[in-house]
Amino acid sequence: MSTTTAGSAATLSAVEELTTLPLRGENPYIRDWKESGGRVFGYTCSYVPEEILYAEGQSSRILPIRLGAQGATTMDDADIHMHKFLCTYCRCVMQLALTGEYDFLDGVVLTNGCEHMRRTFEIWRDQVEPPFVSMLSVPHRRDGDTQIQWYCDEITKLIDEIGKKYGYLPSKESLRSAVRTYNRYRELMQELYALRSIDHPKLSGVEAMQIAQAGFSMPKDAFNEKLAEAIQELDAKPGIKDARARIMVGGSYIDDPWFIEIIESTGAVVVTDVLCTGRKYVEGMVDETIDPVEAIARRYFLRDPSCPRMVDGYPERIAFTKKLAQEAKVDGVIFERITFCDSHTVENLMEGEDIEELDIPTLSLEREYLGGDKGRLKTRVQAFLEKIGK
Repeated sequence: MSTTTAGSAATLSAVEELTTLPLRGENPYIRDWKESGGRVFGYTCSYVPEEILYAEGQSSRILPIRLGAQGATTMDDADIHMHKFLCTYCRCVMQLALTGEYDFLDGVVLTNGCEHMRRTFEIWRDQVEPPFVSMLSVPHRRDGDTQIQWYCDEITKLIDEIGKKYGYLPSKESLRSAVRTYNRYRELMQELYALRSIDHPKLSGVEAMQIAQAGFSMPKDAFNEKLAEAIQELDAKPGIKDARARIMVGGSYIDDPWFIEIIESTGAVVVTDVLCTGRKYVEGMVDETIDPVEAIARRYFLRDPSCPRMVDGYPERIAFTKKLAQEAKVDGVIFERITFCDSHTVENLMEGEDIEELDIPTLSLEREYLGGDKGRLKTRVQAFLEKIGK
């Protein structure tokens, strides 16, 4: 990404600003938030209820940002504390934390999404020692009152922990305001996805991922304004008419566009995805008519499609994948998985077999977060496109 500054942002179009937003502490929105007295919390999982953190009314409002590891070049420090069979995303995030890239954070909220992430929480807590750190425990099943109550209790515990640390509790109205803001964000992101799935996509998969990453690193109110402008700009474009193939991407966590760049460097265009940092993340609204804490809990925990770490929900997940593939008229689906990601190793195999029943060919790729094997991956993608006649 480029190094856009607060001063230069005013001269850029909305699309240019969102696709060139700097990372982490260099991000002008994060700097401005901190300078105005706000706190910044990092989180790693789609099951962290951002509205709870973002709610207005407290003495120092919290900006939740999703923790990525773009720009990491080594895992040497992380590997002192972490086994080599933990996924390289977790190790790269930990590397940046240990070397000070995340020193601007005032707090961290992680989940037990997988054992790799649970270990990341322990090391972050014990070695980095942020001012605030919390683990949000998420059940692995959703089919029962006990499970949703467990998750509600975890949210209440998080609210209480923040209250004890900073001396405030969010009001119901502040939570409702945050819900409205985030629901608007989800609506706009789905509009952006609609511009990708049409016959002549208005933006590339790389641009879409860059915009999505900007949304994880800005106040949602500001992002919503910029995204609405960007959608208008993109809608006025002629669209991509010469794509070699229309591809869907699914699988493990992606926050760095390099993998999408490899696919699109072959002449294909990524027109949709089923990623937890992409289309799956913005699916489903929070009910604005009931108690906000309950509504937030139900949306995050019970939403479909769920994460593969859930032992239930596969029929809904594959139905969602099939629906998007057909709506976007894809020529093929590429499933990627980070080495040692057990959940997606199994899920990718199952989804690949079911997707091919629709006569949509699939490719399964194993990769590392750092992207050291880009040449091999590009060769595999090129061979896949030739195999399917594209």
